[in-house]
This record gives sequence, C-alpha cells and structure tokens, in this order.
Amino acid sequence: MRRTTVLPVLTLLAVLLISLLAACGAQQEPAGTETLDGKALVEERCSVCHPLTRVMEASKSQEGWQQTVERMVAQGAKLNEQEQQAVIAYLAETYPAQ
Repeated sequence: MRRTTVLPVLTLLAVLLISLLAACGAQQEPAGTETLDGKALVEERCSVCHPLTRVMEASKSQEGWQQTVERMVAQGAKLNEQEQQAVIAYLAETYPAQ
C-alpha cells in the first residue's frame, strides 16, 4: 500500500521539477536588450508630478532633454538608466528643438 502512495507523489514531484527547470531555462532576451516604450514611460512617470501638457509644450534638443530628465531624476523621478535613455530618445524625436 505504501508503494502505491509514494509512486504517484514522486511522479508528480518529477513533473513539477521538470516544468520548473524548463521554465527557468527558457530562452529570454539578454538583460538590457528589451525595447522600452519611451512614450509609455513619459505618460506613466512624468505625469506623477506635472501634467503632460508641460512636456508636450516643450521643444528641446537631445542634450536639452537629457539635462531635463537628469534634473527630474535628481528631484525624485523613478527612472533607471535604460528608462532614462528611452525617455530622452522619445522626447527628442517627438518634441525636438525648433
């Protein structure tokens, strides 16, 4: 009787372990290569402190947007380095200096 109880349990554990190992070994993009959506980041993170019209009314060069983003991060904007680069690229392309 004990053997019939242990065998299904061991089989279930083996299936779960194989599934877990397969999920962990699944091919993923290397860290840092995913494409970040600059527009979504601006809408999500910048609107925490001010209306998006403030962003939409501005026009700056790449360097100008970089300085602005760096200043906002220094004041508490939650953007890591990759997110900052995505935001700067989006802003420079969408709201360039005139």
